[in-house]
Amino acid sequence: MNKQEILENLKKYNLENQDFIIIGSAALVLQGLKEKCNDIDIATSLKCNNFLLKNFKCDIKTEIDGYKIYIIDNIINFSTHYYKDFKGNIIDGYLTQTIEEVLKLKKLLNREKDQNDIKLIIEYLNNLNINSLALAYLGDAIYELFIRKYLISKGNYKVNDLQIMATKYVSAKAQSNFLDKMLENNFLTEEEQIIIKRARNHKVLSHPKKTSIITYKKATGLEALLGYLKIKNNNQRIKEIMNYIVGD
Repeated sequence: MNKQEILENLKKYNLENQDFIIIGSAALVLQGLKEKCNDIDIATSLKCNNFLLKNFKCDIKTEIDGYKIYIIDNIINFSTHYYKDFKGNIIDGYLTQTIEEVLKLKKLLNREKDQNDIKLIIEYLNNLNINSLALAYLGDAIYELFIRKYLISKGNYKVNDLQIMATKYVSAKAQSNFLDKMLENNFLTEEEQIIIKRARNHKVLSHPKKTSIITYKKATGLEALLGYLKIKNNNQRIKEIMNYIVGD
């Protein structure tokens, strides 16, 4: 199941969002670390657990530490186990296990099928530690290349005209404004906002005199996000962000 399929399947069961947390591989899919998962694991409150047992045909799948793990329609695996053990963030309206907590769970279970996910998460966390300005350096190139290709696609303009048109997009002020708009419209995920904040908080030794430090840091945050997404090979999300910026 991809992200959209996970969200569609969850809606079928009329669960109260605050009574369960999406854990394991499904949590990784919702946060963009994996493209697909085979099923959806959720840790439920006792109330949610009883609701599912009462209203759906549930079979016992296995047992862990004395907790019965139930399965519905070969899609949802649920148990009260882990419900109070792990923290989560709200992703698309659902409480979703944090990436660090997924790693903790995967290491705890340490099954053969968890090994690839463990490697994936560790690689992701290592990428988070890359210098924010290095990410912005990469993101700047990605941003400018996209804008140039976009403007060229709009018509057979002279180079001077293209450079004038590009100023609408390629400047710290423009990038800062685009970032503000995305934040105001809740276009960015929590993970993406973390990357941006980290870049904005990075110590700046110098910046253009005509640009305020706040504007410069916002632009750097946007570029760092694009660089980060490129390292993750999430080209689809880069395209979504840049299309949002140019209005397509």
